[in-house]
Amino acid sequence: MLSRPPLLLSLKPRYADLVFDELKKVEFRRRIATNMKGREVFIYVSSPARHLRGGFRVADVYSDAPEEVWEKVSGRGRVDKREFDAYFEGSSVAHALEISDVWEYENPIKLDELRIRFLNFVVPQSWRYVRHEEYRLFRELKPGADETSGGVDLQREIVAVAA
Repeated sequence: MLSRPPLLLSLKPRYADLVFDELKKVEFRRRIATNMKGREVFIYVSSPARHLRGGFRVADVYSDAPEEVWEKVSGRGRVDKREFDAYFEGSSVAHALEISDVWEYENPIKLDELRIRFLNFVVPQSWRYVRHEEYRLFRELKPGADETSGGVDLQREIVAVAA
């Protein structure tokens, strides 16, 4: 596994759409892992979609008092001031992850499929580290993955696990 394990981040469908349409350039968070710059992030889209859709790389991180973060990156987060203030109410620190190198799976991986493949698969409330076995599959399904790695046919994997 990498020295800085990738993250699995939950996003609401409307925010995920903005990320994959490359309109949302920063993702706001109350808490984040350490050493985020350059880290790979996989995006799980919450209900009603409930699937793993793709990911991005963290280009930079802005951490400061919420008002300071808003001043630095507000135009790139695709939320209005009221939403931002409500999200960070009671927080002394806000984090904004600068999104780069966005990519999307050709076929998002449904939650049911993830739970068959990984018996202990847990959807993060906000974020969590990606487990080694998950990372192997997530990486191999990524568009442009090294074809010599053999790739993974998720449907065949699911049938094999279920049998």
